[in-house]
Amino acid sequence: MDANNNVSDENCKKGLVADVEEEDVETLKRRISSHPLYGLLIQSHLNCLKVSLGEVGEVGTTDAANLNQATIPSSSSELDLFMEAYCAILSKLKEAIEEPVKETESFIDATYVQLRELREDAPK
Repeated sequence: MDANNNVSDENCKKGLVADVEEEDVETLKRRISSHPLYGLLIQSHLNCLKVSLGEVGEVGTTDAANLNQATIPSSSSELDLFMEAYCAILSKLKEAIEEPVKETESFIDATYVQLRELREDAPK
């Protein structure tokens, strides 16, 4: 019977730990969603997705200047530093995704120009 009590106590402890962890997660979610850089982070993420789908060009306002203009308290917490770094990384990712897409579009445009020139120069 003592083994059953130990198992029961262990399950109660696990349940309490899970509840505490769930509360911590919810608290962290609230802190992140109310952070001054949250809007910029979401816009940067959306821009990465849009560029990866072939929509080249700025789709909002997510450049380094906006990151510098964001209002962040002078005493930066770990969350502040994380949000700044995450926004900067997303901006660099967007640029890295955008580069080959732009190169591909340039190649296709040049090919169309060459095809038009060939069609115009062809005997009729």
